[in-house]
Amino acid sequence: MFLSDTHLPQLLPPLAYTEQEWFDSEQVRFQLPQWQLATTMAEIPRKGDFITCRILGHDVIVHHTEEGPRAFLNVCPHRMALLTSRPGGHACQLKCQYHGWEFAADGGTRRIPDAPGFRPLEKGAFGLKRFDTDTVGQLVFVRIVSGGPDAASMFGPRLEDVCQAVARHNPIIVSWAREVDANWKVILENNLESYHVGEVHRATLGPMPDEKACVHEFSDRHSAFMAPGGVPGVTGALQRALLRSISRATRGQYTHCLFLPNLTVLWLDDIVAVQTFEPLSPQRTRVTFRGFAVRSSQRAPLRDQLLAWAARRHLLFWGRVWEEDLRLYPDLQAGVMNPQHPGTGLLSRREERIHHFQRWLLDRMGGLGVAADGVAGMVPACRPAGQKGGAA
Repeated sequence: MFLSDTHLPQLLPPLAYTEQEWFDSEQVRFQLPQWQLATTMAEIPRKGDFITCRILGHDVIVHHTEEGPRAFLNVCPHRMALLTSRPGGHACQLKCQYHGWEFAADGGTRRIPDAPGFRPLEKGAFGLKRFDTDTVGQLVFVRIVSGGPDAASMFGPRLEDVCQAVARHNPIIVSWAREVDANWKVILENNLESYHVGEVHRATLGPMPDEKACVHEFSDRHSAFMAPGGVPGVTGALQRALLRSISRATRGQYTHCLFLPNLTVLWLDDIVAVQTFEPLSPQRTRVTFRGFAVRSSQRAPLRDQLLAWAARRHLLFWGRVWEEDLRLYPDLQAGVMNPQHPGTGLLSRREERIHHFQRWLLDRMGGLGVAADGVAGMVPACRPAGQKGGAA
């Protein structure tokens, strides 16, 4: 069941999906101060391992130190060269590829070749710019603009569920990243509604799920969609038996959560999928996907291999579903970029998570939205959503 008993207005104007000024304002107002998923502990398992990435236009290096993961701007303070362009590797100390400056675990300078040539220079000074770093389960988060609550706070009432879903003993089975020619909100909003399922995913998911079997959940930090889900047939029966053998409940439920603004976690009994939607420009987004298999912290090689095999098959099925959406995104972007539109847009009750997301975004953008005449203007405050969906 859904919370709304009527249709809902589209709150964002087309320019929110196309204009550089709007994009830049989003970056400053809530993207840069927000925790962004950079990597996982599975991708930097040993002390000394590092990965490089770009986060909201900033080159970042995440280094697994004795104190845990630490993140720095991947730029040498000497002559502003990238420390490294390698996607990852292992190094006891970070070292610049250009002149060989070396840096300690805290980012301070450790060794400067021909150091007397830089006198006077205090030891440890002129080091790397460090970013806030935090972990939730095996997820490693980086925040470009420092300050604010820890990363765990972004998960609100779903924190315990997420910690269990991304526990360090759950291995990554599938991962990929794709740059898509669409605004990040176009892609994210597609992930927030089940209305398109019967048309776009007819061959994979079938008809739209029965409204009576669906539940929406909202808070000031997240929204969620729950519906029946699981693997049918012999493979599903095997999975459920294996999961029960490690004392994992098999509820046969699909749960999809958005953690505002741009991180989603999907889980079923046997798999977990974590996706990020990183804005690159007003019309381009990097979608990053990591799929995990659920297993026990107590290792059992044969059982773990079977769980990983079944999880991979399940994730490959969902890969076909995501490909159906990925092919559609450029056309969705082309629609909003037209110079004329037939109206201001409309949201069904099945799309009320989009309304919740747009309202959250507008609160951080100062209330700029769609006025009654269809042009940008101020929209009135909407009633707060309840904590859980119930009968409409």
